[in-house]
Amino acid sequence: MRKDIIIAVMAEEKWEEAEFLRRQIESFGQRARIMDISLLQEPPGTCHIAREEVIRASGRMPDEVALVSDRGKRMPIMVEGARKKALDLYSKGNLAGIIGIGGTTGTQMGTDIMKVLPFGVPKLAVSSTASIPGLATRYMGTKDITLMHTVVEFTGLNDYMKNVLARAAGAICGMVEGSARFPVSTSNKRERPFIAMTQFGPCEECAVNVRKQLEQKGYQIVAFSASGSGDRAMEEMIEKQDMFRAVIDLAPGGVGEELLGFARAAGSTRLEAAGQKGIPQIIATSGVNFGSPFKRRYKPEYEFRKKYDYDAARTFMRLSHEELTLIALTIADKLNKAQGPVKVVVPIGGWSSVDKRGSSFYDGVADSVFVKALENRLRPDIEITKVDADLETPEFAGAVVNAVLDILRNK
Repeated sequence: MRKDIIIAVMAEEKWEEAEFLRRQIESFGQRARIMDISLLQEPPGTCHIAREEVIRASGRMPDEVALVSDRGKRMPIMVEGARKKALDLYSKGNLAGIIGIGGTTGTQMGTDIMKVLPFGVPKLAVSSTASIPGLATRYMGTKDITLMHTVVEFTGLNDYMKNVLARAAGAICGMVEGSARFPVSTSNKRERPFIAMTQFGPCEECAVNVRKQLEQKGYQIVAFSASGSGDRAMEEMIEKQDMFRAVIDLAPGGVGEELLGFARAAGSTRLEAAGQKGIPQIIATSGVNFGSPFKRRYKPEYEFRKKYDYDAARTFMRLSHEELTLIALTIADKLNKAQGPVKVVVPIGGWSSVDKRGSSFYDGVADSVFVKALENRLRPDIEITKVDADLETPEFAGAVVNAVLDILRNK
């Protein structure tokens, strides 16, 4: 069955560019179809998936929507309909990839459509506003969307725009071909099961040790950066795709960062998806005892806290006993709701590479405040294992691996 590359475009404004892109894609041997997500006007040429078809997919009627003169009110209708069309094509095995072209509005709509498709489906947004501060994050969110900055605006088919669109055609076709070589199954019924794992720089060595040991046992580790966006992405994938056999949360610090309004905030539902789906969880404490406050929001008291300059972009700050207690109670409340088995593994000798016992950033008393509050709040059946070593040691990695294997063995 031949699959299509969908071109999502406000054809009322950029049909000429979309049609040129379609011809370029087909010159690479792929098949492309234009999906019209226009808001107000009719396109000057033919679209394979017409605006009226998109509107009907949203559950609305074209005549009804025609009475809506506000662009902002039409946008969610078009996005909803286009999402359903894209998902329908994907579920039937007819979608090879999706590419969107446009300025701010077109890219917002195009990337919102792309976000409904699962990981691994090629997604390319070709935008003249990709470099505007803040928009790239808005466009990509937590999804595997590739963003291409056109530099020049979409104003007809001059030589610059033809060059941009020809490169975009080559890119999406290459992504489709590459994806076909190593397709990702969203089912957890595979010979080498997936285990999700959070990590970031200060627990890198531990993550590598855990990954290598579990790979030897026949598992595949899918790691997510605990940067706020990476762990959000993991939560979304756990919630929406049945692909992980277990979750190793080495770095659940995004819970505290969310509570305190810091840079690695990972959303109010962090540490909840696996529990809701009954997926086994192994929780460690890397990065939970320090925070990443925005410099522009520094409180006067922060100047007197212990700090660690990790790199040019990040300075970690030790959390207070009150903050650690709040975070511990919040984490415990989330884990107490879990429908599946949970184990917590704590390294007494330091929770990361930057706060090992003996270093100036180490604070065993503060760490014990967190652990005590966690112990007092957790359900009795949730086991806490304390390892008298720092997180970066082979002993601790071994304890995590043993916890994973034990919890899977008894699942």
